[in-house]
Amino acid sequence: MQTLRHGRPALGPILIFLLVPALFPAGPSARAGTTQAGSWTAGVHHRVPASAASSRIVKVSLERRVVYVLEGGQPLLVAPICSGMPGHATPTGDFHVRGKAKRRRSGRYGFWVKDGRAVEGTRVGGPPDRKPGWRYVGYPMPFWIGFLPGYGFHEGFLWSVPRTHGCLHLTGRDAERLYELIGPGTPVSIAKTQPEDQTLGKNVRHPEDEKAPDPPASFFLSDESFTTPWEDILRPGREPARGLGAKAPAATTRKEQEPDRSRGNGTGAPAPRPS
Repeated sequence: MQTLRHGRPALGPILIFLLVPALFPAGPSARAGTTQAGSWTAGVHHRVPASAASSRIVKVSLERRVVYVLEGGQPLLVAPICSGMPGHATPTGDFHVRGKAKRRRSGRYGFWVKDGRAVEGTRVGGPPDRKPGWRYVGYPMPFWIGFLPGYGFHEGFLWSVPRTHGCLHLTGRDAERLYELIGPGTPVSIAKTQPEDQTLGKNVRHPEDEKAPDPPASFFLSDESFTTPWEDILRPGREPARGLGAKAPAATTRKEQEPDRSRGNGTGAPAPRPS
C-alpha cells in the first residue's frame, strides 16, 4: 500500500476505487427506438429509479393496432389504438413514461383563429394571410401520457389505417383508463407485433371514425374537447368500441379538471380530424 511521507496510508487510490462504481453505475442503458426513416436517439437516456419503476408494463402492437397494459402477465387494459401515418411513423423500441397531463394542447398542429373563423394549420407555418389578429390554438390532446419528446398516448380519433403524426390515439374512455393505470417510470414497449396479439388482441374491435361526419371546429377549440368523450360526439347513442378493462368514467371526472387556458373562440365550421 502506498504511504504518505508521514507514514499514514494514501487514501487517494482507495477513494477513487470506491467512487468509480457510484459515478459510473453498471447495467444496460435504455434502448433507443427506431422509425421507418432510420435510427432514433434521444441524446441522453435516463435510468429510471427503482422507486419509480412499476410491475405494470405497456405494450403496443402497431400491426394489430392494440395497446396492452399488463401486471404480472395479467391484462388490465386491452384497447384499440391508431398510430402514425407514413412519413410520421410512431417510434418503435423500449421507453418509459416521462410524464402525463389530463389537459394538453399541441404546440405544433392546430388552428389559426380570427373573428370567428378557424383555419387548420401549424404553428410554425403562421396564419393563412400573414396578417395580424390571428391566434394559434393547438389541437386538444386529453389524457396525455408522454414516452418521448413530442410522442405520447392521448385521446383522439381512431381511423382504420395509421393516421396520426406519430402519437398513439385511444378512445376517450380507454385514454382515461390508461391514464389511471400508469405513471412516470412505467415501461412502454412499442413494436410491429407483440406475443399477446394471438390471444388478448385477437378479437379487439376497431372503430372506423373516418366514416363519421366531422365535428365542428368549435368542439376542438373549446373546453368540450376535454370534458366530453370524443366517441360520444362522433357516434351519439351508439355503444362505444371499448377495450378490455375500460370503464365508463363518472359523470364528474372530466368536469373537475383544471380549466383550459388556451381555448379559442368558437366556430361552427366542420374541422379536419386532429392527428
